[in-house]
Amino acid sequence: MYLSLKNLESWPTPNYANPETRGPGVIYINSILYPLVVAVVGIRTYTRVFISRSFGLDDTFILLAMLPTTTFVVMMLIAQLREEWNRHEWDLEPTTIGISLKFSLSCQIIFAVASTCTRLSMLFLTRRILSKGNPKLEKIILFAIAFMTTDCIIFIVVAIFQCRPISAYWTLSFVPQRCLDQKIHLLVQGVMNTIYDFCVVLIPIPVVLRLNLALRQRIVVALLFSAGFCVCVAGTARTYFMYRCTNGYHDITWDGYPVWIAAAIELYVGIVCASFPPTKHFFVRYMPKLLGNSQYLRANSTRDQFPQPGSGGSGNFITVSHTITVRSHERVGSGIEFEECSARDSKEEKMDQFHEEREKSQDWSWINLPSSTRTSVGHVVPQDSRTEEV
Repeated sequence: MYLSLKNLESWPTPNYANPETRGPGVIYINSILYPLVVAVVGIRTYTRVFISRSFGLDDTFILLAMLPTTTFVVMMLIAQLREEWNRHEWDLEPTTIGISLKFSLSCQIIFAVASTCTRLSMLFLTRRILSKGNPKLEKIILFAIAFMTTDCIIFIVVAIFQCRPISAYWTLSFVPQRCLDQKIHLLVQGVMNTIYDFCVVLIPIPVVLRLNLALRQRIVVALLFSAGFCVCVAGTARTYFMYRCTNGYHDITWDGYPVWIAAAIELYVGIVCASFPPTKHFFVRYMPKLLGNSQYLRANSTRDQFPQPGSGGSGNFITVSHTITVRSHERVGSGIEFEECSARDSKEEKMDQFHEEREKSQDWSWINLPSSTRTSVGHVVPQDSRTEEV
């Protein structure tokens, strides 16, 4: 790191005993938001593994994002509590500056990996839910996934080898070193990250807006996308403050304090937005009133009625006690058909098969399809009526 003598001479007298500080804002934000992120990701994983049994690539990438996110949290807390990054640059002990710069480089790389994995998780979720029967949307999503992954790899390589030798980045020197212009490097990456955030939020909006949703579901969707735009705003703020820190030589630790706050909000809110939709089945099962599914409790208190194997005849009926999204294996019945079970199959086994098929059919977890593709609670469906497959 190059430090000019002119800037050094402009520094006031260091105050190591009782310096001015930014306060514990970064610690408070991490202490509140990180446990929330862990809880939401935990509920998502439990839902996908044990309830819907539909663990996929979107879940894999959100778990991968949690690894660098946790590391990022630990390094932020160490930087604030031990390295004292909440004070002015001139109030730091000279021996800690080299370690602080190592932390800075490591955090840049870790944040890039965590934010990219979060975006990829959201894109895989969108592809899984909304791209079926829409090849154009699927191509757009796959292109975005490939482009963002490549950009993340390029950023990591450039960040590591921006100085020759690599150690020149964290070694104080009063002579200009062989390093890339960090101001341009970080500004370009910050702008690209913000564009990526907007793309991830905007891609599913046209498809979602065409769905026929109930009022409560519209509110949930609006809040979800609003939180997504909050990520974009936080990314814009992080890029601005990062530019201020690197545009010439300023008070890096003091001017960089808002960067930590914006980065934490961008990362945490992004993970929550990506993880919230798949948790619907958890709340439907354990807190149905939260989503307006009070019928779920009554439905689970009674057994659904199914035709006995081999009973035959057009007068057979299937009584469904749940509001479900229909996905039939064949164009038979009112969109609901179960594979034939042997006479030895118990009623409980048929129920498990029914619920598993129902859970898998509700891929867009917080959004049900239009009411024309659903059966209503307590509706009695003739077995030999026909409908289109959903």
